[in-house]
Amino acid sequence: EFGGVRVAVSWTSTACSSPALKTGAVEPLPVELYCPGACAEVGGESGIELGQIDRIGEASIYQFLGSGELIVDPGLTTTPGARLVAVGDNQSTGLLSVIQSQGIARDRAVGLMATTCSQPLFSGWFISGAAALGQETVLLLANPSESDTLVSLQFLVPGGTISKQVSLAAGQTVVLPVSSVIFQEPMFSLWFETSGVPISIAMQQRATAGLSTRGIDIQLPSLAPDSDNLITGLSVRSEGFDKPVLRLFNFGDVATEAVVTAVASNNVVVLRQQVQPEGFAEIELDLTDGDYLVRVESTSPLLAGIKNTILKPVVDFAWLTQSSKFTDLTIPIPSYKTRLHVANFGLAALAVNLEITNGTRVEYQSFEIASLSQVSLPISGDSIRINSASEFTAALEVIDVPGYAVINPRENQNFGEALSVSVR
Repeated sequence: EFGGVRVAVSWTSTACSSPALKTGAVEPLPVELYCPGACAEVGGESGIELGQIDRIGEASIYQFLGSGELIVDPGLTTTPGARLVAVGDNQSTGLLSVIQSQGIARDRAVGLMATTCSQPLFSGWFISGAAALGQETVLLLANPSESDTLVSLQFLVPGGTISKQVSLAAGQTVVLPVSSVIFQEPMFSLWFETSGVPISIAMQQRATAGLSTRGIDIQLPSLAPDSDNLITGLSVRSEGFDKPVLRLFNFGDVATEAVVTAVASNNVVVLRQQVQPEGFAEIELDLTDGDYLVRVESTSPLLAGIKNTILKPVVDFAWLTQSSKFTDLTIPIPSYKTRLHVANFGLAALAVNLEITNGTRVEYQSFEIASLSQVSLPISGDSIRINSASEFTAALEVIDVPGYAVINPRENQNFGEALSVSVR
């Protein structure tokens, strides 16, 4: 077993000098997802209890199961984190797709945390780190495997790197306040790698201004640095209050220029930004209210993310990171006011079909999305399936009484039929 696949290889030979006849059978392992769990509160409710770290409340779990069997099911809620495992013939979000959400109302934290539940990873990146006054970042780590592992954390700050290693026993969860590693760094990126088994890792952030709360958020690792970053579902609703902030990180050793294009209906904004080697750049996006898709093109791979703040119903924020591309996506719908954003970053118009399931009732919709455009519409129900002949990106935006969150879906699939094994 390796990398989410079980491989069986056999070969026969009639003579030592004859080439071997090799056959391979490839069977994907079950799809395993992990939800990071409930909000972690550092320092107790007052914030002054040194060393006190608690998980507060419960995160709700919403799941879609297709034509398969769920062999590990945590139920409807979780506090420490939850593992889900499904088996089925066709692996994708159409087999298993899960999200979690939690509304927070504490003296020091008010807002909505919501994210997709993803497959554990061997390595990955975060762009959204912050550890200065009024910014608290906490890492939620879990090792759902049956083997111990060592996690190497590289905090990439302006001007250098700070390293830390964390041991995770089989089945162990750890809450790591970033303030125990770095201090007074208004921005950082994070790269992690394990010593042998995949882990779940999420970044929880809380913002304050004096005694006032400014929101709470949870993010999963970004996609790998890319020279074409696509960001879906930027909804600007606080014009004149807090502008969206685009953060770029160049992990390479040469400077690169980023071309940023933000599009909402007929409003197109184009910006250029130099990003120094192993350096950051932050750009305030001066955008009028509306729904935007954002493209960041660069000569060298970059990490990209946007911090977006809303004013109503409460002051809250969410980080939007690079979107995955799909031709077929299924995702459960949370029990909050939710909008679906589907974007077409291609050069031709895109025909999209929606299948919305609510109990036993199924509703169908079809529409066309022009090149470099997106469609945004309110949705409710149990789950939604989106499919198209060409690639699209998608995001769920939740704005309701608890606050604001953007859910960025990921594919749920192990290596399988397409894997080739070469023996030399």
